[in-house]
Amino acid sequence: MIRVPDYYFVELEMGEAVGCVQRRGSGDLLVGMEDLQKVWSDYVASTHTGETLFESDDDFFDVWGYEMSAYNVVFENMSKLFAPKEV
Repeated sequence: MIRVPDYYFVELEMGEAVGCVQRRGSGDLLVGMEDLQKVWSDYVASTHTGETLFESDDDFFDVWGYEMSAYNVVFENMSKLFAPKEV
């Protein structure tokens, strides 16, 4: 999960979120998830250099808030598939 500040979090239905993520992956959900994770990782890594990609987290989420919200919705729903079975 990516910590999206409440102000930037967009409530999405699973279908909307999947569509958004799939578009990032040219129709492939997993590729889209990996791409959005890379966007986030690249931003975080840039904050430890002299050449940050965005001036602040607010600037990042102002641009990427919708996509990061979609990532979280898909991640949360898909993680249920891999949760240990309750006995």
